[in-house]
Amino acid sequence: MLLSGFAALSLEMVWLRRLSLQIGSAGLSATITLSIYMAGLGIGSIWSSQYPWKHSTKGYGLLEIFVAAWTLAFPFLVDIISPMFTHEQFVWIFLLCCPLLMPPAIAHGASLPALVSSLKDSKKISWLYATNTAGAVLGVLLSSFLIMPSTGVRGTELLAALCCGIAGVLALFINRPAQNNTQTKPNGRVPNIAIMAAFIAGGSSMALEIIWSRLGALLIGGSVYAFAVVLAVFLVGIAIGAERGRHLDKSHLPTALSSIGLLAVLGCFAWRWLPHGIATSWAWFGDGSLLPTGAVLLSIAMAGAPIASGMVFSLCLHHGEGKSSEITGQLLFVNTIGGVIGVLTTGVFLMPKLGIVNTTLIIAGVCILTGVLISKKSVLWRVSTCFLFTILCTLLPSWDVAVYATGLYNRIGEFVDFSPRAVERFAHEGWSLRYYKDGHSASVAVGQSDRTGNLWLSINGKVDASTGADMPTQILSGQLPLMMHPKKEQVKTMVIGLASGVTANEAHKNGAKPLSIIEMEPAIIEASHWFETVNDRIYEHPDVTVRIADARSILSLEDTLYDVIISEPSNPWITGVSNLFTVEYWKLGQKRLTQDGVFCQWLQLYALPPKAFRSLMASYLSVFPNTWLFETIPGSDALLISANDIPDDLPLKASLNPAQLKRIASGAKLNTDDQPWIEFEAPKWINRSTGTLNGQIIEDAKNEPILEQ
Repeated sequence: MLLSGFAALSLEMVWLRRLSLQIGSAGLSATITLSIYMAGLGIGSIWSSQYPWKHSTKGYGLLEIFVAAWTLAFPFLVDIISPMFTHEQFVWIFLLCCPLLMPPAIAHGASLPALVSSLKDSKKISWLYATNTAGAVLGVLLSSFLIMPSTGVRGTELLAALCCGIAGVLALFINRPAQNNTQTKPNGRVPNIAIMAAFIAGGSSMALEIIWSRLGALLIGGSVYAFAVVLAVFLVGIAIGAERGRHLDKSHLPTALSSIGLLAVLGCFAWRWLPHGIATSWAWFGDGSLLPTGAVLLSIAMAGAPIASGMVFSLCLHHGEGKSSEITGQLLFVNTIGGVIGVLTTGVFLMPKLGIVNTTLIIAGVCILTGVLISKKSVLWRVSTCFLFTILCTLLPSWDVAVYATGLYNRIGEFVDFSPRAVERFAHEGWSLRYYKDGHSASVAVGQSDRTGNLWLSINGKVDASTGADMPTQILSGQLPLMMHPKKEQVKTMVIGLASGVTANEAHKNGAKPLSIIEMEPAIIEASHWFETVNDRIYEHPDVTVRIADARSILSLEDTLYDVIISEPSNPWITGVSNLFTVEYWKLGQKRLTQDGVFCQWLQLYALPPKAFRSLMASYLSVFPNTWLFETIPGSDALLISANDIPDDLPLKASLNPAQLKRIASGAKLNTDDQPWIEFEAPKWINRSTGTLNGQIIEDAKNEPILEQ
């Protein structure tokens, strides 16, 4: 079960990544992957609990071998279904992903009931559940921090398949007969209170995981490591709770279920002060402390709620009578179906509508109300539990957006004073909040300087646009590629990433008609209205189309050709966005350009190791060899623009020509979909000053002789 848990979570992370390449948004792919996978786990568990296993370990072994075989074939199955991802509707994408994810999920869901058909003791079943969850923790951590960075996506996939195969073969050799197939053993029966508790615990736990994942992105950035840390802390809590629950009497079930809600609310009290923990840790331990500190702080934010959730499942097992496989299957089924509903309702509806705090309170209220309803404890206990929940909600401080919207994790390296007073000054003084929303895929804020009136837009705390220092890049990103195209009017253009709307507006003023703007997060479109003084309400022009979609899927699936494509996503260390900095992405863009087409790619110089800077240039040049580099903000921002030729009347002179770029990029490792090494390396450099280093690379190349093309 340890190997099975390791493989299951490793595969879930790999397949989430593969599907995000097809459907775009990491948030959407996470919602779909989790929903389908958990639904499959539920179906598999209920089927397995009813199947008359003659040899429990043999059945388990065959299921694991099936998953291993499916894993080997998975990339080829994706290639077969890939052309069918032609619609952006959630339901259509969901249905297409079902045949990819459902079979292995059913097999994994069936494995535990099959294995426990040889057991009679619910405590041993709880131990297996805890062991499986511990394996899942190892899968998350090792895959994210070690295996995938070193072996790539396919390497991780093959290792997971190997683990499934080993587990399956070992089980076949053990070949233990099932003990539940005797005539004297009654059918498994689980009382309604346990069924309801397992359902609510599954739904609330997965919903809270979605919320804590967003909190983690706001606290320590939206990197692959942030997601892994949140998931690992969550699963550790589940494993501890499952182990603890198997030693408790079943009468504790209502208390454990209510505790999920009470502890989740209690954790909200710490949210306001978590960034202070980041600052304190940085003062003590310096660079490198962000992720381990984040894990500790997120554990505090969860406040033991995952432990209570793990306890609920073990206590539900104690309520069952009869065949252990049927008991386990029924509980796993309702638990995972609850999880599916929790993921969908939270990620798609509740969080974007109500925000992460109010959604947490609703989920907590459901847990507490259910715990009170199923309880046979005294009226005093029930009233006290509800009263405590009311008191906690009343005393809960208001959600202080400022401490997260300003992205302390992204600026802490600039601090000299790490005291609480300095953190509060940074978060609150000198600016006013104009807009904030916890969107589908990110939390978006707009702030305004009290002194200068400059506006800025942040996504998960990372400032991605402003009316101040960022204006040269935003303006030139729209001007230069249009000026480098031979056509001066009716230049069909795509702009990837709306942000403030300044780039799209500049492109439109320079002949980008018709203009398609592709933006994944609806909240960013709302936020862009605050920048109407500099974007001229570009989104309202009749020849401008704003699409809420993933640019990569559009480039992959649609046949439309463009004269100019301007790609200005956020940073390559952010999960989901990193897919827009690979060789395969730029090849998709190349296929959608006309013969004289121009492609413009924004590139950062800051917080990026020099080897990654060279790698991005090498990856881009492998697709667009005829490219010029423009420094829009020296030491900070650059543009890579590919075109047939370069005019003499540009507002900014190119810093490097194609020959000079090729010399810089020579020998650099490529960044690909299968080996996205920059996504794993760049987060380690978030607070390191690399602009000077990368700027020096450009300066050194400038001083070399300019070769004729």
